[in-house]
Amino acid sequence: MADFRVYYDAANALIHGDVLYGKAFGVSSGFYKYSPFACLPFIPLALLPYVVASVLYYLLITATIIFFSLRVARAITGEKEEQRFSVWLPIVTGIFLIDHLERELHLGNINLFLLVLLYETYAQLKKEKEIQAGILYGLVLLFKPHFLLLLPYFIWKRKLKTLGTVAASVGVGLLVPSIVSGWSINLTHLKEWAIAMSDHNMALQLSPNTIYGLINHLFLGGNAGSWLVLAVLAVTAISIALYIHRNDRLHGTTWSSEIRFKEYFLLVALVPNLVHTDTEHFMWVWPMLSLALCAAMQKESKARVLTIALLVIAFVPFALNSPDIVGKDLRLLFDEGGLGIANLLILAGALITPQSVIKKY
Repeated sequence: MADFRVYYDAANALIHGDVLYGKAFGVSSGFYKYSPFACLPFIPLALLPYVVASVLYYLLITATIIFFSLRVARAITGEKEEQRFSVWLPIVTGIFLIDHLERELHLGNINLFLLVLLYETYAQLKKEKEIQAGILYGLVLLFKPHFLLLLPYFIWKRKLKTLGTVAASVGVGLLVPSIVSGWSINLTHLKEWAIAMSDHNMALQLSPNTIYGLINHLFLGGNAGSWLVLAVLAVTAISIALYIHRNDRLHGTTWSSEIRFKEYFLLVALVPNLVHTDTEHFMWVWPMLSLALCAAMQKESKARVLTIALLVIAFVPFALNSPDIVGKDLRLLFDEGGLGIANLLILAGALITPQSVIKKY
């Protein structure tokens, strides 16, 4: 529970006015790099002995895995004639995600909870509850600013109430820790947070699981400069824009259209391919993975063979990424490029899923 130890100790540091950034908590690499606000949910646990708090947090992650597995499966296989898949889909998805789920439990991280918040943001938008969606998305940004990548999508969809609520939520969230630490200390914490985020970053063309890093390593001998990042970002942005424009033309622009599921969670899942993050963040492909797996189970899917082929190839680096299974050398290879490729293959398998196959998501 090394990551949970960081959150636990950071919450205690916030409560007692101790150093929050630039100090290792628990292990030598245990530096806190999130916003001061991200400490607040851990304060109730920080009031408990660490052993008790860590057990409770472990059980909370376990319960959330079960809840979210059923939530996603039910959303995708909601039609009565497809309910037989709602039993198998969580199991197969869990096997595919086993390495990431084990890692989340082992480290005690927050990636699963962020995914749940992002899913609920989507669900609220589908119900046309823009303010609630904006609050949830704002909470996500206070933990992981990486998800600013979703902002252009909300602008495209003209979710003005959502955008306004996001801005207000983030603004309030940056100020709320002042209640605990005081105004001047909170301002210092915000400055230190900005420094901590920049220190955690690296040249994107060298980040092995990003699209830039993959192209740089596989085709350019690892010698590309920052121009590659700009070029790939431009091509990616144009490609996604054309995809969304095509969907708007064919399926309409309303959020109730089922195609919004693919668009939204495509952007969520692409985050670790576009920014430098830790390997466990590839669990964010979960909804798109479930979509692809459900299509692979159905004989009537015209793209079934291709979907299965893509998923089989992706399974090796994505699910078998453990030194106990493949050894340290292969595990390192999977961690530095294999996961990035596997994530893109899963997304390809989900995107070719015909609209007629999955009837409710």
